[in-house]
Amino acid sequence: MHQAATPSNEESVATSAKTDINRQADASAARTLHHKFIRRIVCLIIVASAVVITLYVWGVVERHPRTDDATARANVVGIAPRVSGQILKLKVQDNQAVKEGDVLFEIDPEDYRLILEKAKAELAALDHQIAQAHDTLRRLEPLLPHGFTTADIVDKARTAETTLRAQREGAVAAINLEELHLSYCKVIAPFSGRVINLNISAGAHVTAGLPVFSFLDTSKWYVVANFREAEIRYMAPGSEAIVYLSSAPSQRFRGKVQGIGWAVKPEGEIDLPPAGVPYVKRELNWVRVAQRFPVRIEVENPDPDLFRMGASAVAIIKGPPPK
Repeated sequence: MHQAATPSNEESVATSAKTDINRQADASAARTLHHKFIRRIVCLIIVASAVVITLYVWGVVERHPRTDDATARANVVGIAPRVSGQILKLKVQDNQAVKEGDVLFEIDPEDYRLILEKAKAELAALDHQIAQAHDTLRRLEPLLPHGFTTADIVDKARTAETTLRAQREGAVAAINLEELHLSYCKVIAPFSGRVINLNISAGAHVTAGLPVFSFLDTSKWYVVANFREAEIRYMAPGSEAIVYLSSAPSQRFRGKVQGIGWAVKPEGEIDLPPAGVPYVKRELNWVRVAQRFPVRIEVENPDPDLFRMGASAVAIIKGPPPK
């Protein structure tokens, strides 16, 4: 038979159980404190990392300003004929790519050809008159020593020949000018590029000096990027730049700053004569918006199939050029 537990044994068992419970509670509390400590350390690391990353990104942005307020540009010239007349042949179409020296259109040359023939006929008649004046002078000069003519008559003959020869120089210059006008009837491309804004057809009358259509110079591209005035100090002519086109964001193009704009038109101001006073609008601007200045970036490796006049772009300045 089992012997019944004594009171002293019961107290020992209770004390042991209570001790185990206390140990477990202390261990649990220690683990909780350890976990809290680890969480605090992790939070501090995350916050510190965020601050460091923010400062780094801010420093990069400050030293390497960027803007998406940029557009691709190229030089555009107006194709204006140097003579007036009716278009006989139109050899290009709108947006067509042409090479330097290609004929763009031809003006009816008949009027200028007739003028040239008339000038040549006048020169031939003048040459005949010069020959006659020269023969007359040759006949008169030997007669002067013998008294068969007078010095006045000889001088008049000599003057007549000199005058005709001077007129001949003018006639030759007129022929050269008319030949030049005739050559202008063929309007050629001054450089390789693309025809833009072509809205005429053969048969239209064109006037000398007035553009018929525009011509885009595709040999050289640049980007005009508008940067805030506080960012200008981080760039200078010659600074390296990176350009991205919105139509091809994965392609990167190199460039260099060609120049920074020195003047923009202030908004809301009226320019008065020098004797007047500046006009200040009576209003209070709570938010001061930074002025933007245009920065011209020449693209070093443009893709002619991607660059278009007015295309949106993103420009990043890599920093001032090395001194």
